[in-house]
Amino acid sequence: MSEVESSAEARSITRGESMGILGASVLSAASAFVATLVAKRLLPSADVTEFMIFWSLLFGVYGVIGGIASETTRAVGAAALGRGRGQDDAAAAGARPALVALGIGAVVALLLLATAPFWAARFLNQHIELTMVSVAVAVVLYSVQVAMSGSAAGLHKWYLVATINGGEAIWRFVAMLVVGLLAGSLWGLQAAAVSPALLWVVLVASSRHARQAFAARGDVGAKKLVVNTLIAMGSAAASAALTTGFPLMMAATENVAKGSRADMVLGALVLAISITRSPIMIPLQAFQGVAISLFLKQSHRPVAAMAKPVGALLGVGVIGGIAAFLVGPWLFLLLYAPKPEEASAYGEVAQGWVLGLLTFASAIMALLVLSGTAVLAMNLHKAYILGWMVAAVVALLLLFLPLPLIPRSIVALFVGPLLGFTTHMAGLVLNARSRA
Repeated sequence: MSEVESSAEARSITRGESMGILGASVLSAASAFVATLVAKRLLPSADVTEFMIFWSLLFGVYGVIGGIASETTRAVGAAALGRGRGQDDAAAAGARPALVALGIGAVVALLLLATAPFWAARFLNQHIELTMVSVAVAVVLYSVQVAMSGSAAGLHKWYLVATINGGEAIWRFVAMLVVGLLAGSLWGLQAAAVSPALLWVVLVASSRHARQAFAARGDVGAKKLVVNTLIAMGSAAASAALTTGFPLMMAATENVAKGSRADMVLGALVLAISITRSPIMIPLQAFQGVAISLFLKQSHRPVAAMAKPVGALLGVGVIGGIAAFLVGPWLFLLLYAPKPEEASAYGEVAQGWVLGLLTFASAIMALLVLSGTAVLAMNLHKAYILGWMVAAVVALLLLFLPLPLIPRSIVALFVGPLLGFTTHMAGLVLNARSRA
């Protein structure tokens, strides 16, 4: 077998591995759903909104840290390819992404703790110091975890990627159920939510493949790897603001008193966005690495390569939106049964048009994620960053419209991602013309 054939075979992903990644994404969606359900059923009304804002904060920061994975995949994959071509000395000189990620995570954690006095109290009301310390510790640990996931992808160990992603979801699923049954306090559920950041420690101690991913080297030295990773994290920050951090943006533009009706509407809307978004977004994000490989195979016609997945996502969005319009209100109130004091606020969110539009908006967000994957596959990093920045900035500005919270949030969720998607597509078209 030739070197090219061997390399191509190594880069392919089997049906079993694809199913493993899909299964991990399903577990992630289930874990997020269980978290919201447990919080809604066990916490007092005033604490539900705070937990959801905490959730948005945690996964917003995780989204930024997630940029480590993409650069680690590139660096470790390039180093592995170099070794395959006999470039052992160059590959051996590269830095270890897991250790670089640990340092970056520590810096991010320190920045969070140092700046928390200036902003944390606006979003959190209870156990502020303890909550921020737990988030900071989780960030340090999670940085290594995403680096290991990136290394596993770079080494084409797709079952390990699925194990990390799925294992994190299972851990959070079980932890929140146990804490919810034993002591369903706000702090207890927050601690359960951050605890899966310890998963990589268990895997390194028990799995040879995990130790290989932890010890893997990239193709560049530590300084260059840090710079590349920070650029990737900067790109991830804009996407995290819209995907996992949007509820935090809503809270920043909606000054409400804790326990008020407006606070309950905010909490209900965050729950609605979460439940309508996860079914389409989490599987799509899980397969971004696979999508990049597919786009690379059609680099000569990137726009044509986008047509079918765009049509599929819009089709799913339309069908899902119609279903949410018809049965969404009943299902939402069944799953998140409001307490007597919440009935009016939850009824304002549990309307067919609201849930239908939120569901279709998740498909528009999925288009932005997909187009971002396409421009990255074409090595158009500036277009990638610009598209996400346009989407995030426009969405944030639209949240200041002189409209009630629900309609202005829906407008922001449609217009921001749509303009970001248009920006990405413009980059793809211009690139295709320049190469013609």
